[in-house]
Amino acid sequence: MARSVWKAPLIALAILAGLGGMLAGAFALMSLPSGTAMPRHPVPGPDATLSSTAQAYMEAAQHNDCGMTRALTTSNTTAWCDGPKLLSYTFLGRTGDDGECMGYSITTDTGLDGTDQGGTEGWSFCYRLTKAGWRLWDQGQG
Repeated sequence: MARSVWKAPLIALAILAGLGGMLAGAFALMSLPSGTAMPRHPVPGPDATLSSTAQAYMEAAQHNDCGMTRALTTSNTTAWCDGPKLLSYTFLGRTGDDGECMGYSITTDTGLDGTDQGGTEGWSFCYRLTKAGWRLWDQGQG
């Protein structure tokens, strides 16, 4: 009989511990840096063309899909994610000696140099072929 007296409190304690663990997990997930975001769409793989990968990157940048831009960026440069906000872009053509850079006219909400003045300017995104497929290697104005 003594065992049944402790059964209900032990079950309640286990439930409370489980709920506490779930809350701790939820807070841990909320505190993860934005760099851990998952891509909203499938990441272009090794068989994807440079053009389709570049298009996926630009769409992700415009729609603030940090998971995708980070997945498509090497550690050599930064992923377009936190700012400025890319409002629109127009493809201008391939650039660079090897044709692995894509030139765009981009419009942002704030200046690319951190100023409050956004606007439209030329920008190049250069890619390298990796084992995972084409990935952003370098970028810059011009």
